[in-house]
This record gives sequence, structure tokens and C-alpha cells, in this order.
Amino acid sequence: MELDKHKRIEFQYKLIKKFNMPLVVITVNYPGENRSNDITNSIIESMDDIISDIFSPYIHLKLLRITEEGPNLTLIINKDALEIKKITVEIEDKHILGKCVDIDVYDNKAKKISRVELGYLPRQCYLCKNTAKKCIREKTHAQDEVIQYIVGKYREYVESFYGKKAR
Repeated sequence: MELDKHKRIEFQYKLIKKFNMPLVVITVNYPGENRSNDITNSIIESMDDIISDIFSPYIHLKLLRITEEGPNLTLIINKDALEIKKITVEIEDKHILGKCVDIDVYDNKAKKISRVELGYLPRQCYLCKNTAKKCIREKTHAQDEVIQYIVGKYREYVESFYGKKAR
């Protein structure tokens, strides 16, 4: 999986260099080995719809890839990187599936834009009051607990958005 991550990062830098525009990468915060499954694929598809609706006039390139890291959506967006990050932080913080994904934004110089540098608080763990970074680093929660949360949020999303029960 580490090799896949390295290849993804290298690929991202090549895209930024080629297009000289901000890049957005969306991944699902799904733990374990089986990161590409019905739930993660559906969450990425839902995020694709949301991001595409918001940024459609500015999307220059969109790639959906299934890797060992799980599904990831990469977009080149012809819009100010700070504006993109502000919008994606709102999605992460307020959308029902927002806590299930990481939305990373890089400017046209390949600098990752941090939510903290824009005045937002660090991401909070969705299972407790700690920062997400601390819980991930310290492995505070069992994989099953995290997976259960993500599956529950996806079911809640499907039921509220589509009005039907998710399997």
C-alpha cells in the first residue's frame, strides 16, 4: 500500500506541473486492507457528484482510480486553491459523508493547503473529542469501530437522500 501512496503522490505532482492548476484528491478514511469495497466506492461516487456539482465550470480534469489505498478521485480545478480548500473544509465538516473522506487541496506549486492555515480547527475524530490525527497516530479506536461508523454514515446518507434503506 505504501508503494501505491508513493505512486499517487508522484502522479499528483506530475499533474500539477503539467496543468499548473490546483489539484484536489479525495480518499475515503477507511481502515484496514480491504479499502476498495461497495461502501468506499459508493462514498467516492457520492463525493464525485457533490464536488462536480460545485466546481463543474472549473474542472479541467477528473480521474477516478481504484488502488490498494481504495478508491480516490483526483481533480484539476481552475480556481483559487484557498477558495477550493474553504469549500472542501465545509464539505468535510458539514456534509453527512464529510467525515468519512479526506479532501486534500494542493496549489499550483504543489503546496498542500492546510485547514489550520485558513483559520479552521484541526479535524476532530468522529468517534471521540480528540483530533483525528491523534487518534490515527495512537490507534485509539478499533478498525471495526471505525468501519461501523463509516457504514452507518453511508446508510444514513442513502436513507435521507434517496429515501430508501441501504443494505
